[in-house]
Amino acid sequence: MTDYRVKFDFVVHFTNGGRLSAQDFRLDIPGNGIGDDELAAYLIQDMRLLMAGRVDITNKRILAEPHKRAAIATAGLPQMTIDLSTESLSAAELMMRAKSRPLRVLASDGESYTVSRLVV
Repeated sequence: MTDYRVKFDFVVHFTNGGRLSAQDFRLDIPGNGIGDDELAAYLIQDMRLLMAGRVDITNKRILAEPHKRAAIATAGLPQMTIDLSTESLSAAELMMRAKSRPLRVLASDGESYTVSRLVV
């Protein structure tokens, strides 16, 4: 089985000010692809970042190379980010969007949340 890693540049903008950036950063991933919003959530979780707001990802490339450690499970990570400072949605609309997959929500006050629905 082939292992995959993602190589990318990023800037994490923190909601309380400041930012963190890196170039040619690599993370192990469980498959041969990952979306930008899912990668942002993965990065935030993997680095245990608090107060993370917008994440800019550029120069993303998938590489077939051995893992350096076990990849984290990405199955439950948000695959979409909604910024409420630029998009006006009601709580009901957020819940409808979270029905099929978890969402990363940036609140208008700068806080960041994961919204998901448990469907039984």
